[in-house]
Amino acid sequence: MTKTARNTAAAAEESFHKHYAAIWGAERWRDSLYPALEQPTRYAALVNRFVSTKEFWQAITEAQLSTDELETLEFPATGGALASAISCYARKAEDRSNFPPPRSALSGLLTHWNLDAASALAAHLLDARPGDLVLDLCAAPGGKSVVLAQLLFPELYAGSPSTTPSGSALRSNEADPRRQKRLAENLVAYIPKQANSQCVRVDGTGSTLGGLIVPGGYDKVLVDAPCSSERHIIHAHLKAKASGNIAPDMANWRPGSSKRLAQTQLALLMTAIRAVKVGGTVMYATCSLDSTENDGVLEKMVAQHEKERKKGAVKWRVEVGLGNGEEVNRLRDQLAAWAEQTKHGWIILPDHPSGGRWGPLFFTLITKRPEK
Repeated sequence: MTKTARNTAAAAEESFHKHYAAIWGAERWRDSLYPALEQPTRYAALVNRFVSTKEFWQAITEAQLSTDELETLEFPATGGALASAISCYARKAEDRSNFPPPRSALSGLLTHWNLDAASALAAHLLDARPGDLVLDLCAAPGGKSVVLAQLLFPELYAGSPSTTPSGSALRSNEADPRRQKRLAENLVAYIPKQANSQCVRVDGTGSTLGGLIVPGGYDKVLVDAPCSSERHIIHAHLKAKASGNIAPDMANWRPGSSKRLAQTQLALLMTAIRAVKVGGTVMYATCSLDSTENDGVLEKMVAQHEKERKKGAVKWRVEVGLGNGEEVNRLRDQLAAWAEQTKHGWIILPDHPSGGRWGPLFFTLITKRPEK
């Protein structure tokens, strides 16, 4: 490593710390948030409900894990999607070790998906229900689509007493060819062939959206937008630094990176709002720590939508947030065990007082309403 390269990397690292300390406060960034982000990502096991529970537990016990080592993760109950529809386990061990890889069940499907529980929570909160038409706009590698499929197709659960089709449909999209190939392979590995599930490849930021827009619109749309992924940058940086190298992720990071990404995120969010039906719901999510990519994108979306309304280009309005009412207040109370509120949404961070070590994941809901 040359002296110039070392100086460039050191300057980028210093700029990175200054940027996020300014967002989250110097004390929190130094004492709790950054140290939590340095730790290995914690994973939970999302049980594949399309496989028998017995086969999942066989995969666990064969890895010499005791059921006493596991805790059931309790997700908040939404209006339609009961928390019990998603079965997710975490390890109790102090080191929070990860789960063994999934095994193939007799049906050929895989037993479980190891993922950050924050991702499963966000997909669950979209409140997809049997009979819904749902779009996962940026779906690779597929974990959230698998959660959505389990909410949409309960008649296909292993051992389900009902075989009547729910009328649900899931469309999982990914624009990048390599990621879309991986997505398609994962969906085949986890979702039964009988499910009305389709994997497509369309650029969600483009003007031509053939294959995405459907007559009447979707009931629900999930936008897990590409983002800065700061935790990935930190992990790549630490790994490279330990071996005397420089991680391109950190060396190429700039304070203005989020502004460029926010343009793509806004385009994706506008596509999602266009694609959802009036009365339908969009979930916007990122794993970014930067408010420019989170609350900032929502504010730009609202401003752009208002311009279109004034021109008469659209005949509907948008509402950002969970809404109001006693049921929503209960949901907020349950979410507080996972996340903290931001200006327009919620963010799950690994230094949350619960000690869960999940995230980062920002999310919020947008409802498309008819004009008053």
